[in-house]
Amino acid sequence: MLPALTMVATLVAMALAASTMTASITEADRIYVSSENIASEESMRVLYERWYALHRRDADPNDKEKRFAIFNAEARAVYKLNKDGARVKHHLNLFADMTQDEYAEGFANCSPLEIQPRDEIKLNLHQPSQYYPNNLPHSVDWRTVDGVLTGVKKQGRCGSCWAIAATGAMESIHFLKNNKRTNLSVQELVDCSTENRGCDGGWAEKAFQYVINKHGIHSSEQYPYVGNGSRCTTPSGSRVMSIGRFVYVRRHNEKQLMDAVSHWPVVVPFFGTNSTVFMRYSGGIFRGPCNDTQRHQFLLVGYGTMPSDDANDPGVKYWVVQNTWGESWGERGYMLVERGHETDGGVCGISSRHAVYPAHPK
Repeated sequence: MLPALTMVATLVAMALAASTMTASITEADRIYVSSENIASEESMRVLYERWYALHRRDADPNDKEKRFAIFNAEARAVYKLNKDGARVKHHLNLFADMTQDEYAEGFANCSPLEIQPRDEIKLNLHQPSQYYPNNLPHSVDWRTVDGVLTGVKKQGRCGSCWAIAATGAMESIHFLKNNKRTNLSVQELVDCSTENRGCDGGWAEKAFQYVINKHGIHSSEQYPYVGNGSRCTTPSGSRVMSIGRFVYVRRHNEKQLMDAVSHWPVVVPFFGTNSTVFMRYSGGIFRGPCNDTQRHQFLLVGYGTMPSDDANDPGVKYWVVQNTWGESWGERGYMLVERGHETDGGVCGISSRHAVYPAHPK
C-alpha cells in the first residue's frame, strides 16, 4: 500500500489529469419532451406512463389523475424552455408531477439553520498549499478518480442534504488518506446529531462535531437510511471511522476554495434551490436566478472552464457540485455552477459562507 501522503498526491494528480473528461450520462434514464409528445392528450398520457414507470412505481394510483394534470403542464413548460433556447438543458426529472410548493417544502430547504458568525481567528482555517494563489490547477474533477466518491445519494422527502454532504466528505477523505472505501450512515446523523434537526435540516460542521464527540460513525450497512427521522439507536458493531477535526475555508475567497477542493471534496452552501429553473436543471452551467430564502448544502467536487468557440472568449468558469436528489436530476446527480462573482459570495451564495471539510480521518 502506498504511504498516505504519496497516495494522496497520486490520486490528486489523477484527478487533475482526468479533469477534462465529462461524467458519462446515460440517456436511457432521461425523458425529454418532443413536439409529438405534446400533440395530443393521448400522446402525453403515453409519455406520462413511461415517466411514471421510472419514477413513481409505488405511488398511490388514486392520485394518478391529479398528478397527470401537473405533469401535463410541466412537460409543456419544459418543452417550451428547450424550444426557446434556454441556457441550460431540461428534461422530465423526478419532480415532474409535483407542485412547486410540494417540491420547495420537501426538497429545497434542508439547511435552514443559521450558523452564527464567528471570529475567524478562533476557527481552524484552511492552510493554502504551495500552489496558492497563482499556480492552482486549471481544472479538477473528483468524479473521474475511482473510489473517491461513493456515488450520488437520494435524500427523498427528508431534508438531509447536510448529512449526505457530510458523509460524502468523510468518505472521500477516508479513501484519499487511508485507502479505505466505505459508505457512512446518513441515518445516524439524521437521528442522533441532536445539534441538527434531522429531516428538518442542519449543517455539515455540526455533523462533523457529532462524529468527533462520539469517536466515530457507523456504516450505512449497520445503520441504513430510511428517509425519515426516527429514534437514535446504537447498532451492533464498531464505528467504522472517525475524524480528528474539521476545517473551514475563508468566505468570499474563490482561490482558497479552488485550492481546498484540489485536495479533496468540500461541503459548500447553496441558496435559492426553490426556483423552477433549479428544479428542472438537466445540464449546462447554472447561473441562477437565486434567492436566500431556501438553503441547501452540496459536496463540491471540482472546478473547470467551459471553452468557447471564439478564440477571443476565455470561456465560462464553473464549479462541479454533487446534489442529493439521485441520478435522475441534473447531470446524473451533479451540477455545473458558474464560478466567479466572488465579492457577491458566488452564484447562489456558494462562497458566501465558510466551506468546510473533515480532517485527520481515522
